[in-house]
Amino acid sequence: MRKLVGRIGGLAASCMAILAAGPVAAQPKGEEWEWAMTVDMQGMSLPMPPTTSCVRPGEGYVPPIENHCRIKGQKVSGSTTTFLIVCGPPTPGEMRGQFTRKGDRIEGRYTHTQGGESMSVVTTGRRLGPCDPTPLPAGARK
Repeated sequence: MRKLVGRIGGLAASCMAILAAGPVAAQPKGEEWEWAMTVDMQGMSLPMPPTTSCVRPGEGYVPPIENHCRIKGQKVSGSTTTFLIVCGPPTPGEMRGQFTRKGDRIEGRYTHTQGGESMSVVTTGRRLGPCDPTPLPAGARK
């Protein structure tokens, strides 16, 4: 009888853990991407350090944006995303361009205009694997 109670208790604990985690299908799924960028400005090319981001499927692809920027226009057509990002104070500007996904790679180009000056950014991305796109609480680290 003791063994049976122990097994039932273990089974109940397993079921509670599964229920607490929620259904697998309800968990947010995303794709982790590593981005390499080269900035072209006034005839000079400057490679930037790589960055990563977690993207939800179907959202399309846009460059990482700062808190004072917002996506004003975005259109996903097949594997290509075109976008317009507008930034407000303290530094107004805009980014306009497109990204095209080719399997586990993305190629893109956009123009960043700020204070009357423009620079072109050429970027490539490579898919690293799955990730959780749920935003972390303020101050939390990944």
